[in-house]
Amino acid sequence: MTFKRTLLAAAITGATFAAAGTAHATNGYFSHGFGVKSSGMGGGGVAFANNSAMVIATNPAGLTAVDDQVGFEISWFRPERGYSQTAGSQGNPRYDSTAPTGGMNVPTFPLPAAQADSDSERFIIPGLSASYALTADDSIGIAVYGNGGLNTDFAADDDTLAYTRMQGGTYDGGAAGVNLEQLFIAPTYARSFMDDKLSFGVSALIVRQKFRSKGIGGFGDFSTDPQNLSNNGHDKVWGYGGKVGVTFQPTDMITLGASYQSEVDTEEFDKYSGLFAEGGDFDIPSTWTVGMAAKVAEDWTVTFDYQRINYSDVKAVSNPSFEYLNQCAGGDTSKCLGGSNGAGFGWDDINVFKLGVQWQATPHLQLRAGWNRGDNPIGSDEVLFNTIAPGVIENHYTAGLSYSFDQNHEIHGAFMYAPEVSVTGVNPLTAGTGDEAYTTIQMKQYQATVGYTYKF
Repeated sequence: MTFKRTLLAAAITGATFAAAGTAHATNGYFSHGFGVKSSGMGGGGVAFANNSAMVIATNPAGLTAVDDQVGFEISWFRPERGYSQTAGSQGNPRYDSTAPTGGMNVPTFPLPAAQADSDSERFIIPGLSASYALTADDSIGIAVYGNGGLNTDFAADDDTLAYTRMQGGTYDGGAAGVNLEQLFIAPTYARSFMDDKLSFGVSALIVRQKFRSKGIGGFGDFSTDPQNLSNNGHDKVWGYGGKVGVTFQPTDMITLGASYQSEVDTEEFDKYSGLFAEGGDFDIPSTWTVGMAAKVAEDWTVTFDYQRINYSDVKAVSNPSFEYLNQCAGGDTSKCLGGSNGAGFGWDDINVFKLGVQWQATPHLQLRAGWNRGDNPIGSDEVLFNTIAPGVIENHYTAGLSYSFDQNHEIHGAFMYAPEVSVTGVNPLTAGTGDEAYTTIQMKQYQATVGYTYKF
């Protein structure tokens, strides 16, 4: 008993210091799944704990079905993203500063063709989880994981898409890109009822978020605080929220599950108060998930999850970009970058469907496969500003395995491939000219994860 408590305390201490960067951009900017076992099954598992303490990140109620354990994992993540543009005219009257309503003050010579790929294509993402049964019905645990993030890194000599101020780079402001990282620490309590057929769980969410933008200073004329718009290095903030979940097993073959994660209220990014709406506010949107797990045969389990990610909770993410910037130029400062209802990235709420299967091939070996299908949150009218945030991935194909050496030691692996998705739209600086430039953003991804679990 003393050894178990000491090991759990060590895991919690390790979790506190495991704050490492993330660079996900899968279901929008949320990870496609949490934990190496879930990752191999399309990211699902709201009704299937699969004896993994990382189920906390999906459904805290699942903790009651998990052995006492400590788990560690690490992912190698490779997103390949870039942009291209056809040549076209510049000088749409809607964006002409001499127009009656005002507008963007830009030169009127043609935009050139452009193409660039983002650098920084390899990222390491760690995770840690632990669980401990206080009684036959009560369990506690903790999970530390990257909720998601975004990263782009375009060079200063990459082709320009928008302004022509002779500085080079994506928006002609030098090297351009963003880096968003979200680390979640989730201490959890769960309790089972009705002879373990019904379980409830609750997690406190402690979030460390950091952000940096660069190369977008050319939008300074449309910011409430241009000094805090771009190139200010990383800003780091804390945030807090909660997650609740339930599982119910009506029969030996079927388990149902549901979870809800609140909007996470974070501190404002003061260094980017001129970029994000409401003076630098960048909360984390709420999500909810429902699903089921079916034991379709003695050695086969199938899972299905439906998840809703509510990007509309956060103005900086969901507000339109150039539509609002045009209103800003016309005198409505609330629509400017950093304004009370300021321009954002124009992301829509998305639906995510996750299908997974697991086969107990031998007493020691489990094999997994899955498919994750999420909406693309970025419409064709929002492409230009999302060149630095191209979260357009839709399909994810996954596979995984676990091997138990004995009752204490287990190793895991998972792989995810997300085929390329591209979105094309008219560059708003050329809309209505009769010679429009068309901008395209695209991304594809690979991820490989390995993990180890020690069971008490």
